[in-house]
Amino acid sequence: MANYNDSYYKPGFGVSIGSKWTRVIMILIVANVTVFIIQLLFSTISSQWGMPVMGISPETDGVVHHVRLGPDRFTTLFWLYQPLAIGKLWLWQFVTYMFLHSVSDPWHIIFNMLVLWMFGSEVERAMGTRRFLTMYFTAGIFAGIFGCLFTPDSPILGASGAIFAVEIAFAMLFPNTTVIFYIFPIKAKYLVMIFAGITVVNCLIPTGGNVAHFAHLGGLLYGFLFIRYEPRFSNFLISWQNQQKEKEYEKEEEVKNGVDALLDKVNRTGMKSLTRKERGYLKNASKRYRKMRGK
Repeated sequence: MANYNDSYYKPGFGVSIGSKWTRVIMILIVANVTVFIIQLLFSTISSQWGMPVMGISPETDGVVHHVRLGPDRFTTLFWLYQPLAIGKLWLWQFVTYMFLHSVSDPWHIIFNMLVLWMFGSEVERAMGTRRFLTMYFTAGIFAGIFGCLFTPDSPILGASGAIFAVEIAFAMLFPNTTVIFYIFPIKAKYLVMIFAGITVVNCLIPTGGNVAHFAHLGGLLYGFLFIRYEPRFSNFLISWQNQQKEKEYEKEEEVKNGVDALLDKVNRTGMKSLTRKERGYLKNASKRYRKMRGK
């Protein structure tokens, strides 16, 4: 993930995972590459026509604010920029920015897609497609929010926040799998520790450049929390849903028994023997039954 005009940090490493990539990973990579090609087209057109890097946005308080624009209208519309995403409620940017990459540095998208290809398929197989996609997109959103909190004036683009979550998920699910860092074999858990350490240091001691280190850190934190606690949350949610179903079943039995008792009374003494409260009870029970049948 990068701020605009990013000089992207790109360590070289590889992993030998013998199985083929999954359909979901292929779709994500194709989507990212397709959007990157669209960015290149818009960037080329904008470079021919010219486009300002700073816009002027009059606010309701009468103060004129400067809003930074991207290299083209497409990027400005879909990258994540706090004054637009929150200030103008362009909330879609918290999702769309994950599919944009720096057109000035092709290594940005190459490295991100390479890491997604190497780690994503195994993580998806271990987690299941629905759970993997939930983690991927919520991690990207969380990373974007994290980046906006700490660097609100810097536009963010790139899939790195979500991919950092995939990396730490791989390390937690397959901690002893050996990967290649440059030319050195290293276990996945230690490699992610190195990445996490570098990210934390860069957040605490900025080294310049336009890398969105806080968004990277947000992705790492979210991935760790998701793998560690999401199963507990899911079990709690399932347990709560089962409890609600049990309560609903008990309520239905209670209503059924109440209706049966009133119908027995009607059979013995007639409808006129029912009180106003009992008539209302039967009426409400009838509405409840029709509603249940309509579901």
